[in-house]
Amino acid sequence: MGDFDPTDYDGANIDPLNPEEEAEAPKGPQDVQQLKDAVLFVIDCSASSLEPLRPNGRCLMAEALATAAGVLKTKVITAPEDKVGVLLFGVREKQNPNNFEGIRLLHDLDRPTAHRIKQLEEEAKRPPKQMEERYGCGRAVPVSDVFWTSTTIFNLGANQSQFDCRIFLFTCNDSPAAPADEVQAARTRVQDLMDMGVEIEFFPLRFEDKDFAIDRFWGNLLPVDEADYVDRTALRLEQLERRIRMRIHRKRTLQRLAFYVCPGLEASVSVFVTMLEAKVPAPVYLLNENNKPLKAETKQICEQTGALLHPVDDIATYVEVANSRVFVSRGEAMEAKHLADPGIRLMGFKPQSCLKDHHRIFHAYFVYPNEKAVQGSAALLSALLRVLLDRKLLALCSYVARKNSEPVLVALLPQAEVEEEGEQLRPPGFHMIRLPWAEEIRSLSFPLPEGIPEIPDQLKAAARDVVEGLRLDDFAPGCAENPVLQRHYAAVQALALAEEQPEETLDVLQPDGATLEKKAPLLKAWKEAINACAPARLPKRAAGGGFEGEPAKRPKKEVPVPEGVEAMRALVHSGDAERLTVAVLKDWLKSQGVVNTGKKQDLLDRVRSLV
Repeated sequence: MGDFDPTDYDGANIDPLNPEEEAEAPKGPQDVQQLKDAVLFVIDCSASSLEPLRPNGRCLMAEALATAAGVLKTKVITAPEDKVGVLLFGVREKQNPNNFEGIRLLHDLDRPTAHRIKQLEEEAKRPPKQMEERYGCGRAVPVSDVFWTSTTIFNLGANQSQFDCRIFLFTCNDSPAAPADEVQAARTRVQDLMDMGVEIEFFPLRFEDKDFAIDRFWGNLLPVDEADYVDRTALRLEQLERRIRMRIHRKRTLQRLAFYVCPGLEASVSVFVTMLEAKVPAPVYLLNENNKPLKAETKQICEQTGALLHPVDDIATYVEVANSRVFVSRGEAMEAKHLADPGIRLMGFKPQSCLKDHHRIFHAYFVYPNEKAVQGSAALLSALLRVLLDRKLLALCSYVARKNSEPVLVALLPQAEVEEEGEQLRPPGFHMIRLPWAEEIRSLSFPLPEGIPEIPDQLKAAARDVVEGLRLDDFAPGCAENPVLQRHYAAVQALALAEEQPEETLDVLQPDGATLEKKAPLLKAWKEAINACAPARLPKRAAGGGFEGEPAKRPKKEVPVPEGVEAMRALVHSGDAERLTVAVLKDWLKSQGVVNTGKKQDLLDRVRSLV
């Protein structure tokens, strides 16, 4: 297991005890700024770029422009702060910051907008003849000028301290005419880009009846694997065009807390969220006159006088105990909730085998040492992690998220670091799992009905075959997209781009008809096994609602309608007032001259206040 690195691990900012509300993330020296993405599509517009790559297919220019439009559609949902640009080289006009001939900046590096998406989609639909008339393809352009222009574009539009820059280079020409000095100049420009941290992704698109020899030119210029790079381009392009509308959660620390080991020994840790429920964004209400956002305000109004109530001076809270009200002020309620200061306190250790799946009532958090807050935190937590892993133990702790938060019981499950070819696949740390209190555990008992015979081995074997036949071995959490979110974003996209119909979205929750048809014999055998051991007939129901031989259920005792205050008081004291219908409660309150609107609980509260 590797040592802890004093940098943040991926997470999101959410209140662990109230997942509906986000908590303000504390800022500190350990915060690592998350870089936004800046992608520049560089498209080769040589003469061959207007020829179809496949019979009756699209040419390279149309393919690249359609891919750029797809990426923009993805970015506008997943990361609207990212930037995307489109650069054409080998065209008639010059329009670029370096004023080089044959290079046209079709779209400058900027955030995705509906206008840009529509423009790229319209350009991608043009036939090759119109593209030739519009752009004048086939002009010879030094490749070094292309990369030099790309460097200038990134310097002007994407600060390297804020953006992670990438180039998507599309071409179908494997040997651009270039003298030796030009090749050396191109290598220099490529090295300049790499020194800036720019990543160059090469997409060589070949014709169906012609090979693309990457070793002629591009293999000596770009850092690519010449073995099967061209053959894998189609797969990489398909993955690039696959548009999953998922909101990307930036890496943020949820909390920084003290970790108390024992009196006089404490460390500092950071808490992160690794899983967060994605929901359809709430609508923003606007004033239809000027489309300015509306501000919502909540005010309490007295039901009898209509006067505005002050939330502290005029409003009290109470707890009902034995049909009497015990009034509690806001300060007393906050004082009762405060049991300990925020932090994680070590209580003891248990074998990891004691933690069962049904003990987890909430998703786990990730705990990582915060070395910059307390020096030595990484060494202390690393030693604790090694011991727990070696002995297969977990740590039991109490966890107080923040001031006035309720303490919860948690288990710290150690996780070892996993690396592959020098890349970290899983960081070292602790998964913090919230455990249930005694009051939160429910004991369930489901006895088998009488008369059910013992399940035969034949039926068990048939059920086992069905389970084995329908296993999803390749399934992993996170591999399926929420169809509701997919449809929502498709509808929003159609409205923003003035499309006639929303784009079709794949519902991965629909059953696989082909697989079910293939497994039909297993399902049929299971059904026949069930019918073979099922009882011949079910017992008939008796007139009273039960089965034959069972005593009939006694009818419920009707609650008399109260005539006056004394009759209602008797019902309240006996608890039968809860069984009165809303209509009866409203009629009684109306007869007493009291407002009779609201829900049943409101009506009961008014009744209790009168009696």
